[in-house]
Formats: sequence, structure tokens, C-alpha cells
Amino acid sequence: MSLDAIRGFESAARHLSFTAAAEELCITQSAVSKQIKTLEDALGKALFLRGGKGLSLTPQGRELYEAARAALAQLASAVDRLLAVDRASVAVTTTPSFAALWLAPKLAKFQVLEPAIDVRVDASEARVNLEREGMDLAVRLRPVLPAGEGPPPLLQEQALLVAAPAVAARIHSATDVLDTPLLVYHDPAMRFSWMSWTAWYERLGLPQSARQPCLYFSQYEHVLTAAVQGAGVAIGRTPLVLPMLGNGQLNVVLPGQTVAGLGYHIVTSAYSAERPAVQKFRAWLERELALEAIG
Repeated sequence: MSLDAIRGFESAARHLSFTAAAEELCITQSAVSKQIKTLEDALGKALFLRGGKGLSLTPQGRELYEAARAALAQLASAVDRLLAVDRASVAVTTTPSFAALWLAPKLAKFQVLEPAIDVRVDASEARVNLEREGMDLAVRLRPVLPAGEGPPPLLQEQALLVAAPAVAARIHSATDVLDTPLLVYHDPAMRFSWMSWTAWYERLGLPQSARQPCLYFSQYEHVLTAAVQGAGVAIGRTPLVLPMLGNGQLNVVLPGQTVAGLGYHIVTSAYSAERPAVQKFRAWLERELALEAIG
């Protein structure tokens, strides 16, 4: 079972297409088919189901795909580190909103402090296995537990209403929100009650109306982008919204109305905990989050 065959299988399993795998690997479709057949013959098991609706993985194929994906990710990470002879690197995974709104704008500051350390950011809603995916650490959001029932968060987010200055200036009381378009983070699973406009209307004692304009977004950063452009009022989350409040792009609406949300935690891979670059990056993250908590 050659590495080329494993790579061909991983690509075909990820795309569920021999043609797409061939294009990705710059080989012919017949070469991919031959690689898959070699693996199936060696294992004595079918890896794909070939039907009229296309390819699907057998249970054995799914098991091999998970292992192949993890192995290739670890191999790629190791090769990257070895090629960067004079440079250290850190791979961090976190949510798309935290990566876009908080981490990415601050990385220039880290680069000034540690110019010899490269940072790779993986933005994903999935809670990945750090060791399996070749990641060094993660910034994760978790419910805040009562004191003594777990490690305290570095920072607990707060939800508050925000809008562009011109929009915020028109909202003097809770009832004024009824005349303002709502910018909605569409969360079908209802994971975050403090991000629900239904819950906020109950809190403010407002009746909901089907006539009130709403704009829905599947990505939270798009909610704030629309708010900055004056499209309506949004539910802001600290620390993500703090840069926009600080530079005047957004103002707080109805000050004093805040709701506590999730807590920020940093998790380090067992394989990376002793690496100096990872330790430096983690310490920097902890300091920056602590500053937001103080602010």
C-alpha cells in the first residue's frame, strides 16, 4: 500500500469522485481507479460503493478515510515544520467569527513581538481533534460552569445591542427598536439563546411583529458588517465587537442591557505543549484575552 495510493484514496473519498481526485492530484482518472483497486485487493475489502447516483464509502472505506486524512495531515504538518528550517510555526483552530473579527486583526501585533514564529489559522465551526488534525492549539467557547466545577474561562463574552452611529442615534428607548430593521444571526440549532431576537424582545418587553424587516446571515461576521453599513440593529458579542465600538464604526444601543454568554478557553495539543513557539503564542493569547476582560 504505497503513499500515492493512500493519497489517491483520500482525495477520491473526500470528493466522492475519481475524476475530481485525478484533477486535484494531476494524474489520470484511470490511475486513481488503479490506486483504489490496489488498496481494495490488498485489504480484501471494498472501499467504495459504485452506483447510479455516484460513489459512496463503505463502512470500511469510511474507517480508512478517517485514518488516511489524519495521517496525511500530520505528515503535511511535519514536512512544513522541517522545510521551515529557521522558523517556528504554530497552527491554531478556532471559530470563523473569532478568527475574522478578533484574532486576524491582532496577529500583526504578535508578529512584531515574535517575528520568527509563523501562525497558521484554521477557521472552522467543527471542534477538531488537535492531534489527529495536526493542530497545536484551539481557542474554544464553552458554557461557563459554576465556580469550582471546572477551570474558569479566560474571558466570558457579553451580548449587547449595537448599530451604526446614525442608526443608534434614532433609538432612544426599547420601543424604537420596533422601527429598526433587525440583523439576525441565523442559528437553526438555537445553540445561543442570548443571540436570539425572540429572547431579546421578551427581555425588553416588546411585542414581535411579522412586519418588521429582518436580514438573516449564517455567518456572524456578516451580521456586524451589515450593522457597520447602517443596515439595522444587531446583537453584538464581546470581545468580537469591541474593535468596531472602539473605532466608532458601531455604538451600543440601550446601554445597560447585556447578557452573559459563553466562556473562552485555550486547549493545547499534547504533542505541542512543550514547544517554545506554542508556549509563546498561548501566553500571548492569554494576555490579550485578559486585557479584553479588564476592558
